[in-house]
Amino acid sequence: MRRRVAGREHTFYVSATPGLGGLLAQEAEACLGLEITRVTGGVEFTARLESMWQAALSLRLANRILVRLASFKAENFDKLERRIAEIPWELWLPADADPEVVVTTHHCRLYHTDAVAQRVKGVVDQALPGGEGRVPQKIYLRGEDDRFTLSLDAAGEPLYKRGVKTHGGRAPIRETLASAILTMAGYTGDAPLADPMCGAGTFSLEAAMRATRTPPGLFRHFAFEQWPSFREKGFAHMKREAEKAISDVSAPVIFASDLDQGAVDRLGATLAELPFGKAVGLRASDFFSLDPASVSSVPGVVVFNPPYGKRIKGGNDAFVQRLLDHLAAHWGGWTAALAVPKQQVPRPMPRGFHGHPMSHGGLDLTVIIGRLP
Repeated sequence: MRRRVAGREHTFYVSATPGLGGLLAQEAEACLGLEITRVTGGVEFTARLESMWQAALSLRLANRILVRLASFKAENFDKLERRIAEIPWELWLPADADPEVVVTTHHCRLYHTDAVAQRVKGVVDQALPGGEGRVPQKIYLRGEDDRFTLSLDAAGEPLYKRGVKTHGGRAPIRETLASAILTMAGYTGDAPLADPMCGAGTFSLEAAMRATRTPPGLFRHFAFEQWPSFREKGFAHMKREAEKAISDVSAPVIFASDLDQGAVDRLGATLAELPFGKAVGLRASDFFSLDPASVSSVPGVVVFNPPYGKRIKGGNDAFVQRLLDHLAAHWGGWTAALAVPKQQVPRPMPRGFHGHPMSHGGLDLTVIIGRLP
């Protein structure tokens, strides 16, 4: 029975942060070697479950991975429940699953999302025998013009949660966005990287995983590991093969610093527990007093998620301009990437720089990227 799921191909949807769909498509194509289709909000591909495992383990820019279970039209609750009941839930979900149903509708007669979610959950609960130790699983139902798409969340926790960061920070940048900025700046892990306003260290941690060729999903678990179709030995083999490609970097190639000693100490404690932690050198330092020659003898990439809003004195515009002026005067030859609020983008843009719009936590950002002369 399990092969009705494990032995077949399925369509998977991988969501991206707004503005990053194109980069995600390129990454997925290179990582999976499959035909990737750009769709609203992300990408899709059709493959067996093992390719989805690989995507969850390896994609740095993905937010979620959903498996498409069905698409159907439903104008009333009776038809909705019949179509939901047609899914062989016992083949997809563990017997003791505790499903959370997330519903969105647009121009649908079934517009009361809470009522729809309650009906779907009722059908799924009835299809499963239940049991102790309820296992969280998430189901998505999206309706438009009475046509619904039913999907199952394969990841569980959003994929930006790598399972490596044990501390927080003030307004930290999300891991998927930090990795996208590294990609846009041309950072592959082979050149020096400076993270001189490191805060919680997201840029440094993402860069260290790239420099050591460490898969971003290696240290976490996924919802699909609880599915009846999951083959533990097969996934363990996949992870062992990925671990064979990891490089042992014993000397720093990433240089993180921050004016806040507490932030430096917290990041240092995290790095000490990670197998790729030695790839990052760490110090407490004011960026505006930092000599780039003390970071690296050859130029590389320098990245910033600079403070903005109430965290800085003198106004956002003045700070961003000061930062760019200092880079131009002292960091010649380096490629710089800065994530700043859309309204703080300098006009005109510095020569040799370009902007890439994206969204982060409801805030419209522009990533300013360019090579310093």
